[in-house]
Amino acid sequence: MKHVVRSMVAVAAAGVFGLLMPGQSHAAAGTARQSEPAGVASTAGYYPNVDHIVCEINKERANLGLPELLISDRASDVAQAHARDMSKLDRLTSVGSDGRDLRTRLSDAGIFSSYIHEFMFSGYEHDGYFADMATDPDAENGFYKVLMSPDVVALGLGYESRYWDVDLLGQHRHLVTRAADCDGNAAAE
Repeated sequence: MKHVVRSMVAVAAAGVFGLLMPGQSHAAAGTARQSEPAGVASTAGYYPNVDHIVCEINKERANLGLPELLISDRASDVAQAHARDMSKLDRLTSVGSDGRDLRTRLSDAGIFSSYIHEFMFSGYEHDGYFADMATDPDAENGFYKVLMSPDVVALGLGYESRYWDVDLLGQHRHLVTRAADCDGNAAAE
């Protein structure tokens, strides 16, 4: 299992994790496509169901007395573009092939937050495995620690050929979000 951590401290912090499940290769599996950001097509047959994953995360947040995590579709578009870039580069990286970091990618998309975290993964091709990892309270799971922070209010998630980019955002007056659709009735707020 590959595990890499990088962090920046200022107004924002970014964490980078690369995980490959035992026995998994970088080849894409052919599972059914699920909810995918508009206009985005993954080269693999699998695409994560972001709403389902966030619903599972929200169960854990509720157990801890935290408010529900929301979804930023615009941040998901940014994360999707970065996941696609990492897939083309065939490596996890916080800086894209164009030299832009997370803060720049978000700013260019009109997304502003004083609190941001970025997590990158490689190897998950199943919503349940990813949600299980995200909700594992193991002391070594930095992703869980940040997901369970009251400072994190929204998530943007992108996926391409086993590369994940997850952008976690704090509150901002112009941040557009929606609740996760846990019943199959998605509607933007």
